Amino acid sequence: MRYLGLSGRILKRPDLQAPNQQQLSQWVLYLYDVLRYLEQQQIHCYRLPAWPYELLNTWPEAAEQFRLIGNYAQQAQIRLTYHVPSNVLLNSHDRQIRQYALNYLTSAAAYLTNLGSADPVIVVHIGAQYGDRASALAQSVASLRQLDPAVINVLALEADGRVWSLLDALHIHAQTNVPVIFDWLHHQLYNPAQLNNAEALNYALATWPIQRKPKVHFSSPRTEIRLGQRQQLLLPTWHEHSDLANPFELISLLRLPYQREYDLMLEVKAGDLAIERARNDVQRFAPEILDLE
Repeated sequence: MRYLGLSGRILKRPDLQAPNQQQLSQWVLYLYDVLRYLEQQQIHCYRLPAWPYELLNTWPEAAEQFRLIGNYAQQAQIRLTYHVPSNVLLNSHDRQIRQYALNYLTSAAAYLTNLGSADPVIVVHIGAQYGDRASALAQSVASLRQLDPAVINVLALEADGRVWSLLDALHIHAQTNVPVIFDWLHHQLYNPAQLNNAEALNYALATWPIQRKPKVHFSSPRTEIRLGQRQQLLLPTWHEHSDLANPFELISLLRLPYQREYDLMLEVKAGDLAIERARNDVQRFAPEILDLE
């Protein structure tokens, strides 16, 4: 079974510099309500909102409540995932920034692991290029090798669709065993090796250890023009995610032959509304896919 999931736009992180236990408990209750809703909607994969490092380390103050959340997620078969912020740079030239990235990943792993949810995933990008691809890749590998195995065991690596391709992520995997996310949009945006979609998908799926279920990302590029602050027209960039999933691109992905089952995360601005629409679209335009699930 391939499960659809969504990114954490239903629930924002607490906008608090130093939350007390009461505020954390309130946020946990909000998260519990979100999970109950996801269970009712049969959405089995959810990306938790990313927290600043200072907030990330406050979870032990509500550890018991967080474990109850994890137990509920496991019972409801909701896989909890996490995407680290863009300032987590494993290959920065600055040693302090690299150390911050290592500390952040270690804290995020502790947070997700102590939730107790089944097969958690923390997604991290390769980092910047800094004008020297070989050195930047080597530094990413060196940083990942400094992490404890318990952290490596929940990580997954994603190319950015700008300067790093799936092939670059596979290169890092070969030296670190960190599995690779196949991201549909990123692969369309930057694929210098000209790997076709089926090859790319299955190369990524093969990097996941047998005890972990692979995770795949899907998004469509934003196409609408919008007004800027000075009322000027702004054209979208193709890296921006759309509100809904383009049904024909999504069906193209779902029709690809795959060697292993995977969870599919929709990175869409409309969140759960986009999943409902995507399900209806697949039922309308490609019902045979649902018959195979």
